[in-house]
Amino acid sequence: MINFYQLLEKDPAVLALNNNVEKINGLTETEETLVLATSFHQQQETKIVVKGNMYTAQQLYYRLYPLLKDDVLLFTMEESLRVEAVAASPSMYANQMEVLTTLCLDEKPKIIITHPMAIIRYLPKKETFEKQILNLSINQKYNMNDLKNDLIKSGYKQTARIDQPLTFSLRGGVIDVFSIKDEKPIRIEFFDDEIDSIRYFDISTQRTIKQIKSCKIVPASLLIFDESFAPFEQRVKTQLERDRKKAINYSTLKENVERDISYLKKNIFEHYLYRYQCFKENTASLLDYVKHKQVIISTYDDIRANLDLILDENYEYIGELYNNNAGLNYYSIFDDFDRVVEKHKPYYIKSSFASLDGIKSKVKMTYFPLLPLDKVVEEIVRLSKRNKIILSINKTQRELLESAFDYGKYNLDDYVQFTDVELFEGFNYEEIMVLTAKELFGVKIVKGRYENKFKDAVVLESYTDLKIGDYVVHNQHGIGRYEGIVTKEIQNKYRDYLQIRYKDDDLLLVPLEQFKLVRKFLAAEGVGVRLNKLGSKSWERSKQRIQAEVNDIAERLVNLYSAREENIGHAFSKDDENTRKFEANFPYQLTEDQEKAIAEIKYDMEQPRPMDRLLCGDVGFGKTEVAMVAAFKAVKDLKQVAYLCPTTILSLQHYNTFLDRFRDFPVKIKLLNRYVVASQQRQIIKELKEGKIDILIGTHRIISDDVEFADLGLLIIDEEQRFGVQAKEKIKEYKKSIDVLSLSATPIPRTLQMSLVGVMSLSQLDTAPQDRMPIQTYVVEKNDSLIREVISRELARNGQVFYLYNNVSNIYNVARKISVMIPNATVAVGHGKMNREEIEDVMYRFINKEFSILICTTIIETGIDIPNVNTIIIEDADRFGLAQLYQIRGRVGRSNKIAYAYLMYHSNKQLSETATKRLQAIKEFTELGSGYKIAMRDLTIRGAGDLLGERQAGFINTIGMSLYLEMLNKAINKQKGIVEEEIEEAKNKVSEIDGYIPGKFVSEDIEKLEIYQKLAIINTEKDLINYNKELTDYYGKLPAAIGNLFEKKNLELMLNTDRIASYDEYEKENRIALTQEYSSSIDGVKFFEKISKISNEIKLRYIKGQIILVFEKKKNYMDRIAKVLEVINDL
Repeated sequence: MINFYQLLEKDPAVLALNNNVEKINGLTETEETLVLATSFHQQQETKIVVKGNMYTAQQLYYRLYPLLKDDVLLFTMEESLRVEAVAASPSMYANQMEVLTTLCLDEKPKIIITHPMAIIRYLPKKETFEKQILNLSINQKYNMNDLKNDLIKSGYKQTARIDQPLTFSLRGGVIDVFSIKDEKPIRIEFFDDEIDSIRYFDISTQRTIKQIKSCKIVPASLLIFDESFAPFEQRVKTQLERDRKKAINYSTLKENVERDISYLKKNIFEHYLYRYQCFKENTASLLDYVKHKQVIISTYDDIRANLDLILDENYEYIGELYNNNAGLNYYSIFDDFDRVVEKHKPYYIKSSFASLDGIKSKVKMTYFPLLPLDKVVEEIVRLSKRNKIILSINKTQRELLESAFDYGKYNLDDYVQFTDVELFEGFNYEEIMVLTAKELFGVKIVKGRYENKFKDAVVLESYTDLKIGDYVVHNQHGIGRYEGIVTKEIQNKYRDYLQIRYKDDDLLLVPLEQFKLVRKFLAAEGVGVRLNKLGSKSWERSKQRIQAEVNDIAERLVNLYSAREENIGHAFSKDDENTRKFEANFPYQLTEDQEKAIAEIKYDMEQPRPMDRLLCGDVGFGKTEVAMVAAFKAVKDLKQVAYLCPTTILSLQHYNTFLDRFRDFPVKIKLLNRYVVASQQRQIIKELKEGKIDILIGTHRIISDDVEFADLGLLIIDEEQRFGVQAKEKIKEYKKSIDVLSLSATPIPRTLQMSLVGVMSLSQLDTAPQDRMPIQTYVVEKNDSLIREVISRELARNGQVFYLYNNVSNIYNVARKISVMIPNATVAVGHGKMNREEIEDVMYRFINKEFSILICTTIIETGIDIPNVNTIIIEDADRFGLAQLYQIRGRVGRSNKIAYAYLMYHSNKQLSETATKRLQAIKEFTELGSGYKIAMRDLTIRGAGDLLGERQAGFINTIGMSLYLEMLNKAINKQKGIVEEEIEEAKNKVSEIDGYIPGKFVSEDIEKLEIYQKLAIINTEKDLINYNKELTDYYGKLPAAIGNLFEKKNLELMLNTDRIASYDEYEKENRIALTQEYSSSIDGVKFFEKISKISNEIKLRYIKGQIILVFEKKKNYMDRIAKVLEVINDL
C-alpha cells in the first residue's frame, strides 16, 4: 500500500514549509492538500491554515479529511452578521463548540482549517471556556437545580425531550444532556443532592446504552461569561450614552439594547447577540487556543480581497441597525486581521501569479482522457511501462476494473498498486502517476466528509405528534378538536382522559386506555375541517357512503390485478455476465432500498405476465439508476425501451444520463422531443420501426400514433400523474402487453403499501444516498440587504440562484428590482402563464448558465435537476404548504456544494396561527426534524391521492387518512377472500385501581399518550417488567400513581388467560369465574388450601361446573385478588 507522506518527503514545497523559510509559490488544490498533509505528518505540530473565505476553507477540509481523518478540523464562523442574526446554522454552531472543546481537551497536534472572519471574531478566552467545562462523576455532591442552572449558564437550551445536541431536559430525578463532546446524549440520575448514576442513552429509543463513571459537559455557547456581569453591562451602557445625541429615536434604541442585555443576563444566548462580545474584557482569537503551532496564510491576496468586502457589508449592517434604533453605533466588533496573525509569526503562501521565483511543488496535474472501459485497460497498460501507477478508487470501482482487465486477458495487480485514501483527483509526482475515479470513470467524489452532529437527532413520532388544537377522529363520534389530557376524579377514582371538543361546544372525555378509538385527523394541507355534532347520525352516514366507494375501488383494484395476472407478456432472461458488468459500472454504492427495488423489478420482468410496478422515491434517491438497470435487462433480450418524460427539459436530462451510463455498451439511444428537428425526427421514427434503436427517450411525442416500435419490451414512465387523459389512455393500452415501470417522486404511505400487497406492485426508496449534503434552511423576515448578500455570495462561488415569487402579475417588477440590486447578475423570468415552449426555452438556457438568477413561480417544484443552483430564496414562504416547500427546497443541494434555502415572510404581516405553526415547523426542517416529517406526511397523503384517484383523495380529506386506509385495507382483504382475525380487546378489565400519570412527573401530553400506548400492547408479564425498568431508566423512581397503572395492567394480564371465564366488579363485591375446563381439572383440596391461606374472607361457590371466587370490598381486597390470580396461574 502506497504511503503518500514518503512519496513527497523531499518535495521542495514540503521542505520550505517545514523549515518556515522562503515563500511557496501558489499551489493548486491538489498540491496544497498533499503538501500540507505531508508536512503535518513529518512535523507532528499543529498547523492553522487560513484560507480566503469560508467556502475555500470547506473545500480544503474535504480534500484533507481522507488523508488525515480526525487529525484535521474545520472551524468556520458565519461571515455575515446579518445572516447570523436571522438565520444561524445550528450545525455550524455545534461544530465551533466541538473544535474549541478538542483544542482544550486534546493535546494531540491537528490541522485546523479556517478563514479570516473566524480569525478576527472575538471568542471567550481558552481559560474561560475550560472553566465552563463541567466534570461530573458518580457519588459527587451536586444539587440537581444547580446543575440545571449551570447548563443554562453554559448556553444549553431546555427542551421537553432531548432531540438534538446542545439541549437538556429535566424530569423527576433525572437530567438528560446532549454535549457536543459525546456521540450520544448523557442521562444523569440524582438521589437527593448526589449523582447516583451517569449513562449514555440512545436518542431514538431513549433507552440506556452504557453506564459510565464520569463525564465532561462542555459549553454550548461562545457568549459565556467568566467575569462579573456588571462591568460588561456598564461598558454597553457607556456606549449607549455616547449614542444618545445622534440616535434617531433614543428611547427605542435604549429599549432594544436593554432587552438584549436582559437576555444575556438571563443566559439567553441568541445568535444575533454576538455583536456584544466585543464589550467583554477577556476575549481571545482562535489562534490563542493553541500554544505551539504554525499559522499558514493561503493566500494573503485572496484573504485581503475577500475580507475587505465582507467587512464593508458587516459595517453597513451595523449602520442599518443603528439607524433603525436596533443596535449601537459601535464598529469595533471584530479584531484586526493583520494584528491578530502577526502576533503568531505566520507563514505566507503566495498567490499563483505573485512571483516566478518562489518555491514550487513537484506535484503535477495528471492528464488521462475519458475512455470506454476496454480502452481504459489499454491506456493503463501503456502508461505502466514508464510510470508507477497508483489507483485511488473504491471497492465497486476496483471490481469493475478487475473484470475489465480479466476480459482483456490482463491481471490488474501486475500493472497497478492501490491506496485506501480516496482522493478527489489524480496527480503526477516524478515517475509516479496517481489515478482516481475522476480520471478513470468521469466520476467526481461529492465531498471528502460531512459529519453532522445532528445526524442522530430524532423527533419521536409517538402517536403521530398529537398537539393541542389538532383535529382528531373518534370511530363512533367523528371529527373533534383535541384539547389535551386531563386527570379527573370520577366515581372516587382518578383517571387520565383525552378531552375532545365537538360542534356546539360539546365535550367528550375518552379514558386514555381507549386511545385506539381516537386517531389524528390527517388530510391534505389547506382542507377545511368541520366538527361533527355529538349524538348526530351524519358521521355514521359519511362513513357508510365512503365505505361503499372504498368497497368499489377495492373490487376494481383486485379485478385489475387478476386480469393482469392472466395477460401474456415476455419473460425476460436471467442476469448474465453483461448484466453484472453493467451493474458494476455504476461507480457509487447502491442503497439497500435500491438493491431491493432492483431485485423486485427483475423478478417481475422474468415472469411470463407483463410487469406493472410503481417505484416511488424522493428526488435524488436514485430512481433513475434503478430504471437504467431495468432498461439494460430489456435491451439485453433484444427488446426496445421507451422512457416517457413529462417535460422536454427532463427528457433531455435523462437522455444525457443514459448516454453517459451506457457509453461502454453497444446500445443505441435516441431522443425525441420538440428540440429535435423534423428531419431528424423522421429518421429516428424510421430507425425505431426497423429495430435499429434500442432506447428511445422523450416526451408524450414517443407515444404518438406515428411512432411505431419494432419490438417494445419495456415502458418507463416518469411522473405518470402529470400526463393528460389521452396519454394516460395510451399508457393503459401498453400495460396490457408490455412491462411498465412507473416512477414517482411522491411517496406512498406505509400503511397503503401494506394494504396493496398482492393488488399492486410497489417499490419505495426511502434512504438518501450516503453522505448526502443537507440543505441549510433559514426562516427569515424579508430583507433586501440580506437578499443582495445571499445572492452575491452564491454568484461569488460561480453558482446560480432560484428566486421564487409566486405572483405572476408582479413577477417582472421583482426581476427588475433584483437586476438593479445586483447589477452584475443576468436575470431571467419563468412562470406558469408562459406557454410551454417559452418556459422550456428559459429553463434550457438557465441550465446552460446563460442566466445566473431565475425569478420563477412554482413551476420549479418537481423534476428538473440543475446541480449548479445551490441557493433558493422563497418569498412569502408562509403561503406554501410544508409538503410543497419541501419539494421546492429539493431543487437545490444536488452537487458537492453546501446548499442554502431562505424562506422569507414579510415583517409587517400578521401571520395566521396556521402559518406561524408552519414556519415554526420549517425552522426544524433538517432531514430528521419534525418539519421534514410533517412534509413527508402531507406528501404521502398527496401520493395516496395520486395513486387512488382524485375521488378517493376527496374521501381521505373527509374522514382522515388513518381511518380511510383502515377501511381500504379491510375492503381489499375481503375482496381477496382473506378472513381477518379481529384482535380481541382484553375482556376482563380492572377499573377500581386509582392509576394515572401525575402532571408534575410527566408534563407533556405526548409522553403520557406514549406510556398508555405502550402499556396497551404489552401482553406478557416479562414485557411489563421490562417496560417498568425502561420508564424508571427514563424518569427515575416512578410515583405510586404510575405504579398503580402497572399493577392494573398486571392484574389484567392474569385475568385474561384461558383459565378465567370472567371478572366482574359490583357495588359490594368482585367475582372471578374460572372456566369449566379448568374448574374440573384442578386439585380442589389443594386449591382451597392455598386460597384459605391468603384469606378466610374469600368465598368460593360452585355453579354449573364453574368455581366462582367472591371478594367482599373490604380493606386490601385488590391485594387478595392479585394473590389469588397468582395461585390460579401457578397451579
